[in-house]
Amino acid sequence: MFRHFQRLALVLAMTAAAAADARAQVTTGSILIRTVDDQGAVIPGVTVGISSPTLVAGQMTGVTDSSGAYRFPSLPPGVYLIKVDLQGFQTVVREGIRVQVGDTSPIEFAMKVAAVAETVTVRGDSPTIDTTSANVNVHLDQKLLETTPGGRDIWSIVEYKVPGLVMGSPDVGGNQGGLQRSISARGTPNNQNTQMLNGVNVGDPAAIGFAGYYYDPSSFADIQVSSGAQDITVPSGGVFINMVTKSGSNRFQGSGLVTFQSDGTQWDNINSDLKSVGIRPNANAVDTITNANVSAGGPILKNRLFYFAAVNDQRTHVSVVGFPAVDTFSQTTENTDITSLLANSTYQLNAAHRFQGTLSRQVYDKPNRSASEVNTPESTWHEHDILAVYQGSWNWVISDKLFADTRVSYNSIVFPLNLKTDQQTLQDITTGIRTRANATDQEMYRRRLQTSTNVNYYVPRFAGGRHELRAGIDNAYTPEDVDLDRNGDVALRYRSGPAGNTPVDVQLFNTPLHLERAVNATALYGQDTYSYKRLTLVGGLRWERIEGWIPQQENPPSRFFPEGAVLSTRVGTQTIPFTVRRSFDEVRNIPRWTNVGPRVSGIFDLTGRGRTVLKASAARYYETIGTGTPAGLSPNGTISQTYAWIDRNGDLIFQDGEQGTLLNTSVPATLETLQLARDPNLERPYRTEVTVGLDHELIPNLRLSATWIRVQERNNITNVELSVPFDAYTPIQVTEQGRDGVAGTADDRPLTVYNENLPLQTHVTQQRNDNRVAQLSNVFEVTATKRYSNRWTLLAGYTWSKVEVDLTSLVTPNAALVNAAFPLAAVPLMAQQAAAAPSASVNAAPIIAIKAGRLIDPATGTVALNQIILV
Repeated sequence: MFRHFQRLALVLAMTAAAAADARAQVTTGSILIRTVDDQGAVIPGVTVGISSPTLVAGQMTGVTDSSGAYRFPSLPPGVYLIKVDLQGFQTVVREGIRVQVGDTSPIEFAMKVAAVAETVTVRGDSPTIDTTSANVNVHLDQKLLETTPGGRDIWSIVEYKVPGLVMGSPDVGGNQGGLQRSISARGTPNNQNTQMLNGVNVGDPAAIGFAGYYYDPSSFADIQVSSGAQDITVPSGGVFINMVTKSGSNRFQGSGLVTFQSDGTQWDNINSDLKSVGIRPNANAVDTITNANVSAGGPILKNRLFYFAAVNDQRTHVSVVGFPAVDTFSQTTENTDITSLLANSTYQLNAAHRFQGTLSRQVYDKPNRSASEVNTPESTWHEHDILAVYQGSWNWVISDKLFADTRVSYNSIVFPLNLKTDQQTLQDITTGIRTRANATDQEMYRRRLQTSTNVNYYVPRFAGGRHELRAGIDNAYTPEDVDLDRNGDVALRYRSGPAGNTPVDVQLFNTPLHLERAVNATALYGQDTYSYKRLTLVGGLRWERIEGWIPQQENPPSRFFPEGAVLSTRVGTQTIPFTVRRSFDEVRNIPRWTNVGPRVSGIFDLTGRGRTVLKASAARYYETIGTGTPAGLSPNGTISQTYAWIDRNGDLIFQDGEQGTLLNTSVPATLETLQLARDPNLERPYRTEVTVGLDHELIPNLRLSATWIRVQERNNITNVELSVPFDAYTPIQVTEQGRDGVAGTADDRPLTVYNENLPLQTHVTQQRNDNRVAQLSNVFEVTATKRYSNRWTLLAGYTWSKVEVDLTSLVTPNAALVNAAFPLAAVPLMAQQAAAAPSASVNAAPIIAIKAGRLIDPATGTVALNQIILV
């Protein structure tokens, strides 16, 4: 009785603890064994044993239940041997059974009656199809990673090895090393992606969809990438990547790797036609790329305690055309140097309890972040990040029917963008070149505390079939602190020319600033997997509560804008007084949403042999948010005033009293006006997804998959024009010059744009839910996956997709109607990659954008074609 009370107390404690994600986010897989006789009747009471070098204890045993089944949960990825034994039957041994992260390997043993003791060894191939899940995924196992070409980071690996993914910018010869790039698939954007290291979310709290960490690919044992029919434990419907590191075994193993690449290994195909439209030779060309890695793993205590450790040094140096404009630091490349240490240990206390701890720490050094033809070396940032992940997990096999998994992770991101001199920033508006220093010193400190508990309970027979019940709780607390400063609290601009330099303006700021924001996301979920003969049905609910808020915070004293100073600013036609504040109270519920999302799927084994399986699913995924969401409603922000600059001594250095005429005042909106900018009844956006697929094992170890995926967005949040109706515009005809930007060429085409009628209106917008800007995506994909055997492996795919949207904007008819007139599929994707770092982002715009306002010069009546921008 006391033992049952202990189990109940543990389950309640773990379900009350904060948590992350389960099956799809674990570091393990499982083996489901079924035993039947010659007539297909189930055989209970069969002793089942498994063994593998990857098991800390070396082997595990169990007994089949009344349904003739036994599951070994929480198995490290690797190759296993299975033995089944029952008096009066043949003992059957099956070798070469592979376990992959997040997958179940279903194995059926047909046992024959034997008059005497007899052992039969079967050397068959392990199944390639998971008949218990409809998840759309591929696995990149250690063999595939080591025997096929690819880059030295996770983004390059998935770009060239996973079908159906669209990258924000391509990796050409490794020139994107050390840069995070956006990944989209099946109509879902990058900000709904989830990246896991050893089953725990290591996503950047501010740049959601990106990671707060760079990885060492040499330490990966398995990578699971899924993009459809996500498990109930996965929070969103984007691309899910779970990277599992090596964990050592009972045999010591070590490895070393050194690679080198220089500019002598590349060439270009930039001809005169491409040069004429602005394509520049050697842009982002590789200067040098080096990588050095040493790893080792093995037993500390045989069959009890394993370790694995790796050190990796990666240096990517990329040439930047036009940099430096002034060569004072002698470097003409943008360098990204990453040094990583990863160590983990696995301890098997006994057959029931296994513990794992992981420490991963990186130094990310980028001395010329933002290197470009308009930045000199001293006006770039020096980025020197310290990135760390600390993880712990506990797996408990409570009984042959009850299993629990608990994980805790702390992710620390120290992300500074430091100024390299103490001089005032200076920009030449004639050339655009910035000198002396960058504009702002930014010190960002982001954290993620992620905890999870999942409990699985197996019911052998109920309502005619077998049930696997799962329940879990997931919590992520993600605060962010930001410190902003400027040299001298000013920004200076001048105009160069043949007659000399002319001061233009000086902008005074309220730096230094200290900003804080946080998000907390909690999820409770439950699911039942019901198996009856060849049919498996899965149904579950996921309850989520997510809240963003601004903690109480205080700023240091400001040179130009002291506490209580009264300013005036204009909003539309009104002059509004504004009082400077340096301290702010806590603000909650920006936003706070509580939602429930259902997920269901069905899997049917057409032949009963696990070789041809029909799968279908339907799910609702709610959008996740980052710390940028509450930051958008914070009254704690930048204040500035712009003055004409009277540089009395001509040294292009600002001294007090050199302010001329006040040109502009910019202040943060008050909390009240910020809240007016959003509909108070704003609802959480979500996506509904339907998948239908067929998996077929063509030959042993080779799986063909064909899948159709439909994704419909709902409750999209967008800016809606409130004050100017669309009938306040007059349509006019212009000629759009096409992608070459040259008039009179074959790609010219007529274009209807909309001119705002005089007098010009005051535009007022508000963030609202509106399904007119919601995307509908239809995707059909065929993949072929060949597990390594007979000295070859294969991963190939073809993806066809179509994306439709009614309107692209609800602000002006140019943004709404012109963009919508050009289908996304008709215009190739283009992207502009921001500089590297944990918060790197990509602006992909496969549409035509038109500036708001008038397109006709009222003085001359001519069309200002330069207001049409191809993006």
